Amino acid sequence: MKLILTHYIDIEPATVTSRLDAAVAAGLDAAADRSAAARGATITSTLDHGIHIDSGLDALAGTECTFNGSDQLTEIRVEVPWSPTDSGTVKLWAANRFAGVLAEQLAGA
Repeated sequence: MKLILTHYIDIEPATVTSRLDAAVAAGLDAAADRSAAARGATITSTLDHGIHIDSGLDALAGTECTFNGSDQLTEIRVEVPWSPTDSGTVKLWAANRFAGVLAEQLAGA
């Protein structure tokens, strides 16, 4: 089961590619602050059109961030490993904060 968070940004996918690593790190930092969790080193794997988070914040390990779009609009999709017991926990806060900051950083805000 996965929690899926989607954002749309008015930027082309090529720009997302160039900003993705830094945006993931900033998102993990914000999620760690929001959930008051320990932040480790960011370790990721490259996916076609995205990135897989191997470690950096325990609550978000295994998360996949993918994107696709056109010249003017890109869809950012964040898929967090999820179980029914995760609802209402700090994992939800971390996931939501991560996805929001990721989108902001990718859009250049």
